[in-house]
Amino acid sequence: MRFTIITPTHKRADKLTRAIESVLGQTYAEWRMIIVNDSPEDISYAPLEQDIADRRITYLKNEENSGVNFSRNRALDIAVRDSDWVIFLDDDDYLTPDALATLHDLILAHPKETWFVTNRAYASGKSATKFPKPDTTYSYAWDYLITKKGEGDATHCINAKIVTNVRFSTRIKQAEEWIFFFQIGLKTHMFYSPHNSTLTDGYDEASGLNFRTRPRKKQLEMLSLIAQEGFNLHLLYHPTFCIYLLLRFVRLSIKG
Repeated sequence: MRFTIITPTHKRADKLTRAIESVLGQTYAEWRMIIVNDSPEDISYAPLEQDIADRRITYLKNEENSGVNFSRNRALDIAVRDSDWVIFLDDDDYLTPDALATLHDLILAHPKETWFVTNRAYASGKSATKFPKPDTTYSYAWDYLITKKGEGDATHCINAKIVTNVRFSTRIKQAEEWIFFFQIGLKTHMFYSPHNSTLTDGYDEASGLNFRTRPRKKQLEMLSLIAQEGFNLHLLYHPTFCIYLLLRFVRLSIKG
C-alpha cells in the first residue's frame, strides 16, 4: 500500500523543509512525495533543491506562478497513475511521525471506506478538526459544509481511484478546495478518526482563523466566481451546492 503526499509550495522554502523532514521521518516507509514549486523565481529554494536525495521525492517547478490548485492538479496527474492513496499536505503543515502508519491501519480495519479524515492540529496538540463522534462516516456536503457537524480543516487521505477524474478548479487560484472535496463527496462519504496526523502553524490557535483571510469584497467576488465554476462543472444541479453558496452569501451580508 503506497501513499502519495502532494505538497504545493509558494515562497516558503523554510516551511517546506520542515514538511519534507516530517515525511522522511515517517514510521511507515511506503510513500512518495510530489512537491510542486509555484514560485519558480524564488532563489531561496536552491539549497533545498540540491539537498533532495531520496528517490521517493519528486520535485517539480511551474514555469510561472499558476496558483495552488494548478500545482495540486499537476501532482494529481502523476499520483493517480500508480498510487493507492493520496494525501494533501500544505507547505506550512507537517506530518506527525505515525501519520501514515495510523492511516495504513485505518484502511486495513475499514476496507470498504475510500476517504479517511483525521485531525489537523496545532503544534500544541490541540485539534483544529472537530466532529461529534469518532470512527463514523459523514457526508461532506451536508454534515461538513452545511450543518457544520464537522468543523475545521482536516487531514484527507483519499483512494486514488476516487480522484481519477476529479481536479481542483484552476480558475480559482487562491484555494477554495472545498469544490474539489464536494465532487469527491458526491461519490463517497468521509470516515473520521480522531488522530492528530497533521500539525500546522498557518492558523491562529485562539480564533481558528487563517492568517490569510480575505477582505469581504474579495470574498463576494470569489462567491460569484464559484457560482460560475459550479455551473461549468454542473454542480448547480445539486441542491447542497446551492444551499452552501446561499449560506456563505448570507453570512457575508450579515457581517457587512
